[in-house]
Amino acid sequence: MEVRTPADEWEWRQASALLHDFAEWVRGVAGVDLSAEQPSFARELDDLEAVYTADDADMFVAVERGLAVGIVAARYHRDRSAELKRMYVRRMARGKGIADRLASEVVNAAASRGCASVWLETLPGPMDPAIGVYHRCGFVQTRRRGTLDRAGIIVMERSVDGKAGQP
Repeated sequence: MEVRTPADEWEWRQASALLHDFAEWVRGVAGVDLSAEQPSFARELDDLEAVYTADDADMFVAVERGLAVGIVAARYHRDRSAELKRMYVRRMARGKGIADRLASEVVNAAASRGCASVWLETLPGPMDPAIGVYHRCGFVQTRRRGTLDRAGIIVMERSVDGKAGQP
């Protein structure tokens, strides 16, 4: 299994398919319609490559035997932080450490861009398995203010040097 930025049109189409699966999964487990609650999500799907090859973002896919089985995105902010977004691993590929590898890829990319921390927003309850991954990867709940306006959302953060929480 390899984690990398989509390299060609085929991999960008696979990334798009993964994000559509992600949206359906979120709707199923959390009752959240991402396109309605986050208009930027619909715009991302219109042209993933343009969005995630920009200077302020990256996208990584986990590829196993030619098939994209996991995805994660990073958005870089002016406060020297990176936001981990859109992490999803297909059901058939879960339990293999792919989510941990994807999260590590975002932390490494953030460090290479001079970021001090990586943060994310998540929803306890339906997202508890993902929260377990985040804890394993050094993220802790923080007081950082996120961008989502939904009851129950928590923000988790870790420094890029491996210490939990804010730098």
